[in-house]
Amino acid sequence: MDTIRTYASNHHDVEAAIQEITDQLHPSPALVLFFSSTVYSFEEVSKLFNDQYSSAQVVGLTTTGEIGPKGFQDSGLSAISFSQDFGQIKAILMDDIGKYPVFVRQQLKTAAQEVGIQTSSKQPEKEGIGLVFPNGLIGAEEKMLSIVNSIFDKDGFPFFGGTAGDDAKFEATYVSVNNYISSVGGIVIFMKPAIEFSVIKENIFRSTGKTMKITKVDTESRIVYEMDGQRAATVYAKKLGVSEADLPNYFMTNPIGRRFNDEIFIASPFQILSDGAIQFYCQVFLDSIVEILEPMDPVKTLESTIQQFTSQFSKIEGVLACNCILRKLQFQNQQLFPALNRQLSQLPNLVGFCSYGEQLNKSLINQTLVLLGFGEKGGR
Repeated sequence: MDTIRTYASNHHDVEAAIQEITDQLHPSPALVLFFSSTVYSFEEVSKLFNDQYSSAQVVGLTTTGEIGPKGFQDSGLSAISFSQDFGQIKAILMDDIGKYPVFVRQQLKTAAQEVGIQTSSKQPEKEGIGLVFPNGLIGAEEKMLSIVNSIFDKDGFPFFGGTAGDDAKFEATYVSVNNYISSVGGIVIFMKPAIEFSVIKENIFRSTGKTMKITKVDTESRIVYEMDGQRAATVYAKKLGVSEADLPNYFMTNPIGRRFNDEIFIASPFQILSDGAIQFYCQVFLDSIVEILEPMDPVKTLESTIQQFTSQFSKIEGVLACNCILRKLQFQNQQLFPALNRQLSQLPNLVGFCSYGEQLNKSLINQTLVLLGFGEKGGR
């Protein structure tokens, strides 16, 4: 089957970059999904893709680094096209995920049902998959995830995605659906594929065995005031054996992990506030037990992840990847891109981006790589 095609370009001229990409994608696809650096005008990129594919659904977002068939890249464009026989696809733009996401709930439900996804199913995990791409810098990912998950009568429908970035400028991010552009909205794409799919989550951290209990928190603002009944920064620093003044230097290498069913979901600290509270990049919940993490070898971990991922398929048609900006910064600092790209380039029709957070099912997570593969299941 030729259901998925991908390509990436680093051409500095936006028209030339898009021409390079569209020459390699399907001529009449059902969906084109693009990931764009902010070195280009997003409005121009969106318009050019929509002009090229006027009969397709065209969805895109800004990044903080792109992923293409050869792996990580910067200051470019990457894109994926899904053919007409891939299955049923419907893209929706949620206009304002920070203020009024609930108003789009019925529209989301209708869109899911239009592609054949039964929101009342007793086995929602067998109904299809949803891609979610929220705008960044507005702290609304959890609100968006809550609404999109709420359209299903039972838990279990799989969602996969990442938060739009802006090349670490932290000014404004953008998403678009059919050339309607928003800096406060989010994209949802419902898919009922004619082929099989699988998702894997990778983190490059393990537990140190040091735990803390969240005892005072403003969950919605992502601020932890107290751990173990004391100032959050004081406890965190003491557990690491460092001073409070030095604690921010350890945020990237020693984030915290929330364990669910023996699986670790990472929450990365953002900053220490004046009262010793710690603000995180995602929500942390009252009375939860969190573990301080320590890094593993990223190259060896990716090798294991790819082996585990590819072993689920007899044939892979294409792979979507969302990789956290904090991982990207670590890889840059450690000059790991060549070694990591040698591994990533093994994945057929790879495409994706570096994000300001990763979405998996009902959770926003940090410092994670999530991969979504389409193809024929069955071990090699």
